[in-house]
Amino acid sequence: MTSALHQMTMGFSAKEDRLLLRVGTTDKTEYQFWLTRRFVRVLWSALIQTLEKEPGLKANLQPKTKKAVMAMEHHEAVGAADFSQGHEENYQDKTEKTGPLLIVGGKVIPGQGGGAQLLLQPKNGGKIKLALNKKLLHALCKLLIETSKKAGWDLDLAVGDASGLVVPEDKTQVH
Repeated sequence: MTSALHQMTMGFSAKEDRLLLRVGTTDKTEYQFWLTRRFVRVLWSALIQTLEKEPGLKANLQPKTKKAVMAMEHHEAVGAADFSQGHEENYQDKTEKTGPLLIVGGKVIPGQGGGAQLLLQPKNGGKIKLALNKKLLHALCKLLIETSKKAGWDLDLAVGDASGLVVPEDKTQVH
């Protein structure tokens, strides 16, 4: 996959007991991936470690403060994303003949200025590389949190600790 990421959506298949990650690119190509509960648990740990290394997050913060800052950054990043759109259907599905690729391994490589590269390893071999800027990284986390809850997987996924955050009711921004 060499084109830019345009859209990510995620759903749950009760029949497969897997999450379906659909990725659409700017050249109107789509790839579909099955994510198992076990893989999501391992992936989540790597994603959180990557978010903890974000350039804006100071290493010398107290753990509780660090978690609150991570939760605030996550809230801000997903607030700027549009999750209201369904997955566009005019993509050429590269996995149409084989069905979604079962992901059995992978790696998250933190980017220099934030974000990360997500390397996915399908069961049938090969590697898929997804470049995620900071907003896309947080969007992926939100998709994983919400879809794993819908699946009833009880993974308790969360970015930071939002219990101490106060979020204003209105959308007014103050600078």
